[in-house]
Amino acid sequence: MTRVSEIMDDILQQSSLTHVSKKLLDFLKESGVSLDTELSAIDKNFIRKFANKLIDFGIESEKLKKIFELFALRVREFKEDLIEEIEPKLKPVEIPVDVRVRGFDEIVKEVSLKDAVMEAKRCLACIPPRCVEACPVDFSVPAFLKLVADEKLEDAYKLGLRFMPLLGVCGRTCIGYCEGACTLGKIGLKPVSIRLIKRAVAENVDKIKLQPSPKPSKEIKIAVIGSGPAGLTAAYHLRLMGYSVTVFEASEEIGGMLAQAIPDYRLPKKVLRDEIKILESIGVEFKTSMKIGDGVGINGLFKMGFKAIFISTGAHKPITLKIPGVELNGVHQALDFLKLVKSGKLKKLNGMVWVIGGGDVAIDSARTALRLGSREVRIMYRRSRAEMPASNEAVERALKEGVKIDFLATPIEILGEDGKVTGMKCIRMRLGEPGPDGRRKPVPIPGSEFEVKADHVILAIGQRPDLSWIKPEDGIKLTKRGLIEIDENYSTSRRGVFAGGDVVRGPSTFTHATLDGLKAAHAIHKFLQQDR
Repeated sequence: MTRVSEIMDDILQQSSLTHVSKKLLDFLKESGVSLDTELSAIDKNFIRKFANKLIDFGIESEKLKKIFELFALRVREFKEDLIEEIEPKLKPVEIPVDVRVRGFDEIVKEVSLKDAVMEAKRCLACIPPRCVEACPVDFSVPAFLKLVADEKLEDAYKLGLRFMPLLGVCGRTCIGYCEGACTLGKIGLKPVSIRLIKRAVAENVDKIKLQPSPKPSKEIKIAVIGSGPAGLTAAYHLRLMGYSVTVFEASEEIGGMLAQAIPDYRLPKKVLRDEIKILESIGVEFKTSMKIGDGVGINGLFKMGFKAIFISTGAHKPITLKIPGVELNGVHQALDFLKLVKSGKLKKLNGMVWVIGGGDVAIDSARTALRLGSREVRIMYRRSRAEMPASNEAVERALKEGVKIDFLATPIEILGEDGKVTGMKCIRMRLGEPGPDGRRKPVPIPGSEFEVKADHVILAIGQRPDLSWIKPEDGIKLTKRGLIEIDENYSTSRRGVFAGGDVVRGPSTFTHATLDGLKAAHAIHKFLQQDR
C-alpha cells in the first residue's frame, strides 16, 4: 500500500520545494506526523496534524496550498469521502447583484440550517485552535462548532451567550478574525464559515427562552452611557450578575453605530432589535433620547445613586479634510450621510458621487450611494489596495456591485459653482516610508494634479469620539489622542467610572468593542465587590 512518505518527495518536487524537502520531512516526523501512515488509513486527525505542521514550518502561502492540493489529490484516490468532508458545505443564497443594488435588502437571503450543520463538521478541531487565538474575545469556536455539528443548537447558542448577547449581529458585522486564521483556509480550502453558522444558530433558536436568569438582585445601580456593542455587552453581563443596569442612549434608537449607520443590507434593523429584546427580557433598562452631559453629567449620575458608570459612547465625530471647498453643498460627512439614509430621511442621490477614504465606512458609503440611484460611484484612496483598512470581503462586494476605486490619489480642493459641488482638483500620490501604523506614507507627486467631475463628495477619512460632554469637574483624564485614559481594569482616573470601546481605542471593530464590554463588566463587578 502507498504511504505518505512515498508521495512526499514527488509532491515537494512539483511544489518547487526540493531544497527544503529533508528539513520539512524531518520537521513533520519530529512533530509527530507519521509519514509511514498508509494513504488508505488517513483520517481527519491526520489531516489536522499534517496541515497544522505544514503551516508551522513557515512555507510560503501559495506553495503550502500547492502541497496540500497535491496531497489531497493522492488521498482522494483512496479516501474520497474524507476529502469531501473538509470541502465547503455552506452555500448561502445571495440576492443577484443587479437586484441588490436597487435596494437595501440583506444580501444573504437565508442560511440553510442543514448546510450550516454540515459546514460545522468541517472543523478540524485544531490544537491549539488558531481561530480562538485570533478572536479578540477568545470565542470557543471549536466547541461551538462541535455542538452545531451534533445539532445541539440550543447548547451552541448558550455557549455563545457567554461571550456576547448579540450572536446574530456578530455573524453579520464581525470581520472574521477566526475565519482568517482557519487552518483550512491556510491550506487552500475555504475557511469554515463560522460567521454564517453563528447567524444560522441565532435564527433557529428561541433566544428569549434560552436566556439565563439573572442572579438575585444586589440592589446596586450601574449606569451605562452609550448603547453600542461595548455598552450592550457590559449591560448584559452586569445584569446577569444581579445588578440594576440602566443604559443611557443619546439618540432615539438603541444600538449605537449598529442601529444608526450600518446599512440594512449588512445588518437589518429587525435583527438588531430582536437581539436588544434579549437585554430587555432580563431586566436591562433603556433610556433613549437622553444625552448625558446635557443637564445630568457624571456627578449627577452618582447623585442619582449609581455606584459605577461605564462610558461607551463610541466614535461619532467625523474627521474632515482641511481643503478649500468642504463647505459646498453636496459635500457630506460619511457618518452623517449613512445616518440620514438609515433613518429614512435621505432616499435619493443623483449624479456622480466620489467617496474619499479607504475604510469600511467609505465602502459602506459607496455601496449606499449606489443604492440611492447615483449614476456612478467612485472611491478615491490615497494609498494602494494593500493598505486599505476596509475588509477585503467588503471591498470585493463593492467592486462586484459596480463601485470603482481610484488608488494613490487625493483631493486638494473641492470645486463648485453657485455654492454647489461641480468637481474636485486632485493630485497623484506615491508610497513613501512606513509610518507608525506600519503602512507606507502617501507622498504627493509634484505636477501630477488633475480634475474630476462630481455632484457629491462623501468624506470618509475617519472619526473620533466626541467627549465634549465630559467636564473638568468629572475628573476623567483624556489621552493626547483625545481618547479616555484607562488602566488595565478599564478604570478611568475617576473612581467608579470605567470606559471601553471606541472611546478608549479610537474607531475599532464590533469584536473589540464586545471584548471591552465583557472585560469591563467583570472589572466593574470586582470593583463593587471590593467596595462593599
